[in-house]
Amino acid sequence: MPKSDVQVAREIVGAFVEECGADAVVIIYSKVKRRKTETFLVPFGNAHTCNALIDYAYENYEPPFPAEEVNESEDEDD
Repeated sequence: MPKSDVQVAREIVGAFVEECGADAVVIIYSKVKRRKTETFLVPFGNAHTCNALIDYAYENYEPPFPAEEVNESEDEDD
C-alpha cells in the first residue's frame, strides 16, 4: 500500500529532527490538483512552538529575489 503524502512528509520531518536536533518543524507546501491549488501544513513538535515558528516565518519572510535597485543615474540628474 503506497504511503500518503502526510506520511511521507512526517518521515522527512522525523529524519530532519534526528539529524539536526530540531525541537519543532513546520512544513508548508502547495500542490496543484485539477487546476486548483491546495495548501498543506505538517507540524511536528510542541503545538506552541510550531505556532511560534509559523508566526516567526510570517513576520520575517522576505521574497527570495532582491528588491529592485534604484538606478543611481536617475538620482544624479537632480
